[in-house]
Amino acid sequence: MHALNRLNTIVRYGNQWRAPKLEGTGIGPCDRPYLFYICHHPGHSQDTISLALCVNKSSAARRLAYLEREGYVTRTPDENDRRVLLIHPTEKAIALLPALRELSREWNAIITAGFSEDEVEQFSRLIERAFANARQKAEELPK
Repeated sequence: MHALNRLNTIVRYGNQWRAPKLEGTGIGPCDRPYLFYICHHPGHSQDTISLALCVNKSSAARRLAYLEREGYVTRTPDENDRRVLLIHPTEKAIALLPALRELSREWNAIITAGFSEDEVEQFSRLIERAFANARQKAEELPK
C-alpha cells in the first residue's frame, strides 16, 4: 500500500480507538470535527461548516440535526435569511471540549510514539503542506 494511502487508515484506526472512549457521551468519533469547528466558530451556517469539514451538505445537516437532538448544538434561522441555519455550541458541547482535546493529544502521542521531537515537528509540517496542497486543488475544482 502506498504510504499516503496509510493516512486514511490512520484516521480509521483513530476512530476505532476513540469510539469506546466516547461511550456515554452521545457522540461518536465522526462528531468530533463538527464539535471542534462549532466551538471555535460559533454562529456559522450549516453550509459553511460542510465546506470547512469537506463533507456534503446533506451529511452535515444529518450530523448537526443529531448533535442538536443530543443537546450539543442549537440551530437557529438567520435573521437575514430564514432558510440559513446558524449553528451554536451549547454548554454541553463546550464542557466536552477539554476531553476531546485530550483524546486528540493522546492519539497524536500514540501515532508519533518513537519519533524524536524533530521528527514530530517535521511530520506536522509535512502533513500541513499536504493539507494545503489538497485544499488548493479542491478550491480549483468547478463549483
